[in-house]
Amino acid sequence: MAIYHFSNQIISRKKQQNAVAAAAYRSGEKLVDERTNESKFYKRQVEPITHILAPRHAPKWVYDRQQLWNEVERVERQWNAQLAREINVALPKELSHEEQEQLAIEFCKEIFVKDGMVADLAIHRDGEENPHFHVMLTIRPFNEEGTWGNKQVKVKEVNNGNQHIKAIHTTDWNTKEKLVYWREQWATYANQYLEKNGFPERITHLSNKDQGLETLPTIHEGVVARQLQNEGKESERIRINMERKEYNKIIIELSEVKKEKQRKERTEKFVRRFTPLEKKQLRETARSLRLFVNVENINTRRNQLDKWHARLKFSQESVDTFKKMNRIERETDMLDQAEIILENEACRFLEKYYPNVNMEDLSKEQKIEVVETTVTQNKRLSSHEIEKVILDLEKKQIEKDLYVLLNNRPQFVLSVQKEIKRTEKQFEDLRLKNGVNFADGSTIQNASEKELRKMRLVLKQKEDLNKSLGLLGLLYDHQLQAMYPNWDGRKYLSIEQKEFFVMAEEYYGKSITPEDFSNPPRKYSKDEQIEIISSINQISKGHTNSSRRNQPIELIKKKYPDFQTDNQSYKHMFYYECMRYSDEIGHERMNQLKSVFDVQSVGKEKDFQLDRSTTFVPKSNHHSNFFSYDGSDFFSILESAIREADRKWREDELEQKNKNKRKRQKGMER
Repeated sequence: MAIYHFSNQIISRKKQQNAVAAAAYRSGEKLVDERTNESKFYKRQVEPITHILAPRHAPKWVYDRQQLWNEVERVERQWNAQLAREINVALPKELSHEEQEQLAIEFCKEIFVKDGMVADLAIHRDGEENPHFHVMLTIRPFNEEGTWGNKQVKVKEVNNGNQHIKAIHTTDWNTKEKLVYWREQWATYANQYLEKNGFPERITHLSNKDQGLETLPTIHEGVVARQLQNEGKESERIRINMERKEYNKIIIELSEVKKEKQRKERTEKFVRRFTPLEKKQLRETARSLRLFVNVENINTRRNQLDKWHARLKFSQESVDTFKKMNRIERETDMLDQAEIILENEACRFLEKYYPNVNMEDLSKEQKIEVVETTVTQNKRLSSHEIEKVILDLEKKQIEKDLYVLLNNRPQFVLSVQKEIKRTEKQFEDLRLKNGVNFADGSTIQNASEKELRKMRLVLKQKEDLNKSLGLLGLLYDHQLQAMYPNWDGRKYLSIEQKEFFVMAEEYYGKSITPEDFSNPPRKYSKDEQIEIISSINQISKGHTNSSRRNQPIELIKKKYPDFQTDNQSYKHMFYYECMRYSDEIGHERMNQLKSVFDVQSVGKEKDFQLDRSTTFVPKSNHHSNFFSYDGSDFFSILESAIREADRKWREDELEQKNKNKRKRQKGMER
């Protein structure tokens, strides 16, 4: 379960502390204290993940950790000077290493760096059960021109005729209100990441007392306490936590009993019609999976199992891995069975309380949601309320899918186009089966209402799919308008062609210009491409040792922070660029790249042949699929798309001029 820990301390000379030594300890780097000429180095079993984040007006030297903290030591001259603020934060262990790192960076950028601080971030994973990060923050602000600013300004005050000098802080970073705000924001950011990745857990910065909870809060154990435990010695802190956890377990169980009683009281009017066998199966599922069985919890647990399964696939085969895989399979079967029971019960419930609702028009999720809402609100829903329940359910699903969609656009377009063809075939099969000829109205009347409803449903699905493509096309149009405001031909690109221009802009960080066709840009050098391919290949193979398995991921993040591992379009562009320089990269590396990126998902080269004199020509007359291409001459594709779009634009312009001319002639004749 995700835990909340957010502690704050000031590193100061008054405590006989040193900023360079503190940075060396947290980063795991060897740093030299220029005041004493001493080397500061603290060896760590697991190398920390480190980043230095700074506001735009900070000088460039802040990105050098040794220079940054030596400059802090140099500018702070008083014997009791505050050198840095350190925040220690627990990361949700439910998230992957990559997600944890993204969360820590985003939080520090938005909360500290945007406020003017330099943040020296170090993520520690010495223990798998205790992922956390330290961030050292500068206390003295920077002026706009990049010089150190003042912590305080002195102003004169007159009280009762006496003049006093008062020091006023130039920032609010030392206030209690600011610390409370930081603590609250960490809970907000962490919960957003947990929700985005399918975890129901929530953390809060509030104490148990402020939350109105009867449970007792656990205390921070720390490294020393865990070391004592590992050595078989007793730790007072760990003992206190164990006692509190046992007490909290009893309180939580009593709370669940109260909730169950209240739930029964609310649902007395609407009787759930589970059979004795179904009740028994649901009880066993709830006990085995330790969750209350409903659709939301089933979907959440299924997402967790999928993530677990994905990680285990890269683990070396062992008895332990085999047991975990068996457990995932067993729990998945239980979830499937529970979902079937819920759907069957929902159908019986709807037949009793909503006999006029056509269940064939509702999906499994919609049926269950209508039942859940009826039971929760303890009333029969109107047709308008049922529609709202369905719309709200669709909205939630859209929000969940949106993140995946925007990072997987090419596959989304292909899958929608494929689904449109499937619905077209399904509709044609239904039409032939029922002998419907739309030119002859009598054939429509001969078909049963049930079959006509099926045909209308298929047409509606096709319409919705076309709308989805239209929305994505509209998104591309807005992006292309910003990229090429003076190019009218952009409106005549196909959705696949639009995607290629957007992909190129995301990859190179700029819009493609005519000069790029004669001299294509190269984002990564030969050595960089080889290093990235090698790292990605290691990631795909995995490793039994978690720290070694994460080394290639950390290498890419540290050396190539702009490489978007979650963005399929970005990875396709990397693949295309490597194809252009395949002779330099070498046969072995290219085979690794094709294996890791799954070339079939990038493009089926067998469907196309490359004509070097133009661009590429489909073997058949069907619409060109720009995603089915091997990438060896990417810029020729863009150049060809421009020529084709401009040709269509000129034809339309000419046709419009001719229409206007004919209108004027008719007006003169009158």
